[in-house]
Amino acid sequence: MDLSSALQEHFGFASFRPGQEEAVGAAVAGRNVLVVMPTGAGKSLCYQLPALVRDDLTVVVSPLVSLMQDQVEALGGRAVLVNAQQDAATNQAAIEAACRGEVRLLYVAPERFGSPGFLEAIKGRVGLFVVDEAHCVSQWGHDFRPDYFRLADAARYLGARAIVASTATATPTVARDIEQRLGLDDPVKVTTGFDRPNLDFGVVRVASTKAKHKRIAATLAEPGATPAIVYAGTRAGVERLATALTASLGREVLAYHAGLGRQPRAEAQRRFMGGEVDVVVATNAFGMGVDKADVRTVIHESVPGSLEAYYQEAGRAGRDGLPAKALLFAESRDKGLHVFFIQRSEVDDALVECVARTLEFRGADGTYNVEARELASDPDEDERLRAVIGHLAQAGVIAPTPAPVDRLRGRILAPFDGAARARTRTLVADGTRARWRQYRAIWEYVEGERCRREAILRHFGDQLAPVAHGACCDVCDPSLVAGAVPPAAAPADIEAAILDTVDAASPACGRTRVVEILRGGRSRKLLENSYDGLPSYGRFDHLSAQEVLDHVDGLITAGRLRSTGGAYPKLARVS
Repeated sequence: MDLSSALQEHFGFASFRPGQEEAVGAAVAGRNVLVVMPTGAGKSLCYQLPALVRDDLTVVVSPLVSLMQDQVEALGGRAVLVNAQQDAATNQAAIEAACRGEVRLLYVAPERFGSPGFLEAIKGRVGLFVVDEAHCVSQWGHDFRPDYFRLADAARYLGARAIVASTATATPTVARDIEQRLGLDDPVKVTTGFDRPNLDFGVVRVASTKAKHKRIAATLAEPGATPAIVYAGTRAGVERLATALTASLGREVLAYHAGLGRQPRAEAQRRFMGGEVDVVVATNAFGMGVDKADVRTVIHESVPGSLEAYYQEAGRAGRDGLPAKALLFAESRDKGLHVFFIQRSEVDDALVECVARTLEFRGADGTYNVEARELASDPDEDERLRAVIGHLAQAGVIAPTPAPVDRLRGRILAPFDGAARARTRTLVADGTRARWRQYRAIWEYVEGERCRREAILRHFGDQLAPVAHGACCDVCDPSLVAGAVPPAAAPADIEAAILDTVDAASPACGRTRVVEILRGGRSRKLLENSYDGLPSYGRFDHLSAQEVLDHVDGLITAGRLRSTGGAYPKLARVS
């Protein structure tokens, strides 16, 4: 088969990108394939083209609704999807179309394989079984999902001819784990370089959230900075930042997160993809698999939990090959939050014992089917529960079956005895070490003075020399982030603002109140006394409280300010 002609016929491309032809050829021939390519390198084509030229059905498993919807629409009538956001009649019609051979690709979420009816309907019809976002199968990856554990069994039950595993964020350790977990027998491994030469990387250190939002607005106001995706860590953070940027930029900025509901999310995505709005603030679910080629800037409002997650999200910029930026804004509190979340997710022996005993009790007939809320009534426990299920599966105690997100299903393989406890404890310890490794790696990237591009490549085991078409990164060229940072204030300017504030404040202020005024504080006492109306209010919000306080104390030491003393000392200018 002439693969180049097929590429031209189905996608209109004159040539393959690096690695694509090898992966496509192997999949067409029915070989198992492991594809590791950076975001934007064309992974999807590695299974879409084989699906279109084969005469059987290709099943694509993905946890990402936006990815499935976007790719199905792009493929026209050649693909359908089945997911929980569609009604039962629509899903049934999609399955029937796939079974009749009217489409070549069927996109499904992993929990769909918990339905015996679905499995029986497509059994014997599947040629390629594609596991997209394959790093989800690995507990050492940044987005482990227990539903992925039984996908290899599902593929074999369906009689799939080959498995194609695809990911953008596999370190060498994760890639080996994917191969083992999916049972890839003698796979063709296609790994291209991780470098994205058209992307420039920058880290911007900030002292406060207010200063951060001001700098993000300044970045987005620069010529050529949009379309842009801004990632925030929480739903509340998304809403706050979208509101602040709408006011700062003088135009609508969209918010996108799971709490908005299906229709508002779909509408936000449609408007951004269609160019009606050029900035969206979102949680990390947005953009997963959505191919908007002309995103010029990806901004992270806070430091992500791992370098893998960061690089995947940053890679959504510049898919058209033109210059683009990936900027990470970091403040000191991000580090403490990371430590808090790691400690909160740590699994103790009591939780493992509880889950194992419950599943064992409910699985007297060799199988279990338990509501997740029976084991984790608090939503904050979800991550820990997922980890326990993964540990028990790796220890050989259970065999999870993909199921709806609110249920746990599977088989009991062995009793939870002393040997099983020992194996599980080892796995728990390994998982904890993996999370701390991810923590150290992302903060070495943020705080290091090494070329950002080189640091990313080495993390993923890519030993090639970094190549940049532009500035490369802020370490190699500090001017890269200059436009995002307000000009540094001269000490004389800060000191003059302090003296003016001391003169103008009524009633008189002490040291810490002056600092609060200059940094734009919002305390009740500050607002009650109208200090927010002073000329220098908020002017130095990009400085830390300690930096401003050092200047105040410097003026006292120099004899230009004096303190009244007493229980509540105030400042006055020395004439």
